[in-house]
Amino acid sequence: MNSSRRKFAALLGTAVAYPTLWERAAAEYEQTGEVTSDTALALLDAQGERGIFSEPKHLDELRAALARKIRDHKIIRAFPVPEDVQPLIYFKR
Repeated sequence: MNSSRRKFAALLGTAVAYPTLWERAAAEYEQTGEVTSDTALALLDAQGERGIFSEPKHLDELRAALARKIRDHKIIRAFPVPEDVQPLIYFKR
């Protein structure tokens, strides 16, 4: 695999920026119930190319999908798991 300093810097920048962008998207969802276009595009830019999501129709679908993902993530994180049971065993039963 050929790598360069430029590729490494881009990968490192993405790794640092992505959690911050995700937290911003979650905060927007908490406040308004949706994710703004700017945040959705910033998440896309952090991952690579925008592709078909540059089109307004597909961008709206992406924003709706992000809102569903954030809602689902909150539901899963809030699911109670007893302290004395390992989560893998609890969810496998």
